Amino acid sequence: MQRSLALLSAGVFCILLAGCVEQKTGEPIAVRDAWIREPPPRSPAAGYLVIENRGENSVELIAAETQAAERTEIHIMEHKDNRMTMRQADAIAIPVGGQVEMKSGGTHLMLMQLRQPLKVGDEVELVLHFSDQSQLRIKAPVRKGNYAVD
Repeated sequence: MQRSLALLSAGVFCILLAGCVEQKTGEPIAVRDAWIREPPPRSPAAGYLVIENRGENSVELIAAETQAAERTEIHIMEHKDNRMTMRQADAIAIPVGGQVEMKSGGTHLMLMQLRQPLKVGDEVELVLHFSDQSQLRIKAPVRKGNYAVD
């Protein structure tokens, strides 16, 4: 009986100890909070998301694509000469253990030349391409949203 109790105690201790250790499971790149802003008629749409790098190497988002648009570009908004400017970027770095928040008024995706109007309630599938040759398919709901103001 005492031996069974000792084994049970040791087992519980191991389980508790394992819960305190960070485990590296799952994919090295994770995406959350993805959504597309409903665009005005005949306008491109903006896409927002958070990319987390849980891997052991830095990685870059080098491209994105969707069947909803002719092309998808990575854009960066910056304050320059007292005005807000937007430029296309070739890649966005996601550091080891870090994340990049693609948001209104900052880095975001632009879905150019939409193949059909996007409305609230639609869902857009995006394929994200990374510098380590990996790809990630995500779904982003279309919703109304406010534009960032600074």
